[in-house]
Amino acid sequence: MNKTQLSLLVIGQLLLGLLLLALFLRHSLFTPANEPRDLNIDSFVDHAQYLTTQSEVIAPLLCAKLATDMGFTIDQNRVNSELRQTLKAYDDDKDAALYLFIYVKGYAFGLAHGIEDKPGAYFHLGCDSDHPEVQLSPEQSKI
Repeated sequence: MNKTQLSLLVIGQLLLGLLLLALFLRHSLFTPANEPRDLNIDSFVDHAQYLTTQSEVIAPLLCAKLATDMGFTIDQNRVNSELRQTLKAYDDDKDAALYLFIYVKGYAFGLAHGIEDKPGAYFHLGCDSDHPEVQLSPEQSKI
């Protein structure tokens, strides 16, 4: 395992830990006593792990972050809207979709941050088909 992979693993685990802590604090401090809200941490972790392996969820986020890191403007509202639509199936009236949105977006942005050859990865992932306005020179698009 190289340093980049190890860093991404550590960042992902830290994000998961912080999100689980936020879930616990939100429900223990901010939920009214007359409104029972049971946390289902096991379900959240299972869904989060599953979603991070789905390219249709992670790839658009990676593409958006890579383009932004390279100085291009991306319609973040569209990216967020598409991700929220995908995560709508996980909505359980207990903000599960929101927490999954935060985790998955943070995970993908952490992955993109760790990529050294951002232009190469951008074209390797096929991001140029979703965002044809991003034009790179041939030497930038080599992996």
